[in-house]
Amino acid sequence: MRRHPRTLLGALCVGLIGALLSTTGAQAQIDPGQLGELERRRDELTIQISELDVELERLALAIADLEDQQATQRVEIELLADDIEWTTFTRQEPATTRVEIAIFGFTRGDPRQNEMLNEVRTLEGDDEPGRRRALYESVIEDTMDRLTVIDTRLIELREELTGARERLGATGSTLLEAEEERRVAGILRSDLADELTDTVRRIDELRALEARAVLTGTTTFDDPNRPALAVKIDNVAAARPQAGINQADIVFVEEVEGGLTRLAAVFHSQGAEVVGPVRSMRTGDFDLLSQLNGPLFANSGGNRGARAALANSTLVDVGVNAQNDSYYRDRERRAPHNLFTNAFNLWVVGRDLEGTATPSPIFQFRDPAAPLPAGARSVGGVSINYGSTSVEYTWNGSGWARSQDGDPTVDTDGVQVAPTTVVVQFVDYRASAADAASPEAVSLGEGSAWILSAGQLIEVTWSRAELTRQTDYKLASGNEVPILPGKIWIELPRPGRATTR
Repeated sequence: MRRHPRTLLGALCVGLIGALLSTTGAQAQIDPGQLGELERRRDELTIQISELDVELERLALAIADLEDQQATQRVEIELLADDIEWTTFTRQEPATTRVEIAIFGFTRGDPRQNEMLNEVRTLEGDDEPGRRRALYESVIEDTMDRLTVIDTRLIELREELTGARERLGATGSTLLEAEEERRVAGILRSDLADELTDTVRRIDELRALEARAVLTGTTTFDDPNRPALAVKIDNVAAARPQAGINQADIVFVEEVEGGLTRLAAVFHSQGAEVVGPVRSMRTGDFDLLSQLNGPLFANSGGNRGARAALANSTLVDVGVNAQNDSYYRDRERRAPHNLFTNAFNLWVVGRDLEGTATPSPIFQFRDPAAPLPAGARSVGGVSINYGSTSVEYTWNGSGWARSQDGDPTVDTDGVQVAPTTVVVQFVDYRASAADAASPEAVSLGEGSAWILSAGQLIEVTWSRAELTRQTDYKLASGNEVPILPGKIWIELPRPGRATTR
C-alpha cells in the first residue's frame, strides 16, 4: 500500500508520544517486541558465554599440557646433548687414540710411531712377523669396529637431537597458537559479558516500565493512561484486506444494512500507523462503545441523526469531520473504501480533548495454566450468519483463525486474524432512529453468549444495565468467566445465527 505524506507525521509521533502525552503515569512509546528480543539475546549471550567458558577451560588444559611437553622435550634435548658429549669423549679415549696412532704409523711406515707398536709386540712376547701382522690386523679391525659403532651412535644421537629440537619447535608453535586462541576467546568473552550486563540492565529498565493492558491482559509498554481509540472500519469485499486490525485489542463486528457487517476496532495497548479503510458511524456505536470510558472515536462521518447522537454521547469525536488533517485517501483504492488514518496521530490530537479517560477492563483474565470453568466443551470452531455475510472461526491450536465469505480474514501484511478469544454475543437489532433502514445492535440488556477459549466453548449470559458500565459475561453460577490474555474479537449476530463445528 502506498503511504500518504501524512503518515510521515505519524512516524514522527511514534517517537514523541511519551513527551506529548500527559506526564502523569505516562510512558514512552516502546516497541512491544523489544523486551522479547532482549530476552532472546540475553539467553543467546548466556549460552555463548557458557560455551566460551568451556572452550577457555579446554585451552587452559591444552596450554598446560603443551608447557609440560616443552619441559619434557627440553630435558630430552639436554640428555641427548650429554650423550653426544660423552660418546664423543669415548671416541677420543687415550688408549684407543694410542692404538690408532700406532696403526696409522705402521700403515704409513712412520718409524717414530713404529716404536709404539714394537713396545706392544714386546709386551706380548711374540717376535714372529706373522703373529705381529695378525696382531696389528686384529688391533686395526677392533679399532675400526669400535669407531664404526661410536660413529653410528653419534649419527643416531645427532638425528635424535635434531628431531627433539624440531618437536620442541612444533610444540612451541602449537603453544603460541593455543595462547592466541585463548587471548581472542578471552576478549570475546569479555565483550559478550559486557553486552550481557547491558542487555540485563535494559531488560530491567523495560520491566520497570511494563504494565498490563486493561483490555487484553497482555504486557504493554505503551501509555496505560491514554484513552481507548475506536475506529470504524469497512468490512465489505472491496475494503479487504484492512489495515491495523491485528493490532487492535478488541474488534466488535456489527451488522449493518443488507446483512453486511462493519468493524469497530478498539486500540489501547498498542497502535498502528495505518488503520482503515475508515467508514461511517452507526447509532448503535454510541451505546456499544460508551463502555470504554470516553474513547476517541474515528469515523468518516455519518448522517445528521448519527452526528447529533454522537454529540450527545460519551464518545469523543476525532473523525474526519473533526480532524480532517489526520486522514488521507489511498489513491490505489477506490472510494469510499480508501480512507485511512494513523492511530498515533489520533492519540496526539486527542490528548487535549475533554471527556476522555482510561478504559476500564471489560474482561477478567486467567493464568494459562488455570483450568477452564466446568461445562466448557471442545469445539473445532463456529459459523456465524449475518445474512449477506458469513463468518467462520477455526481453532488452530493457539488462536481462532477467522474467515469471511469463504476467504481467510487477513490484514494488509497478509497475516490472518486469529484472536486468542472470540465472543459470540447474541443481540437483538432494531431500526436506527437516524435511519429506519439501518439496523442498530441492542447492547444494553442481557442475552446469551459463547466464549471461545483454548479450543473450548463456554456458554454464558451477558448483561449490561448502564451505558457507562462494562458488559458482564457470567456463568450460570453467577461467576464471571476469566479469559486468556490476548486479542479479542466480539461478534454480534442475531440470536440463533451461529452454530458450532
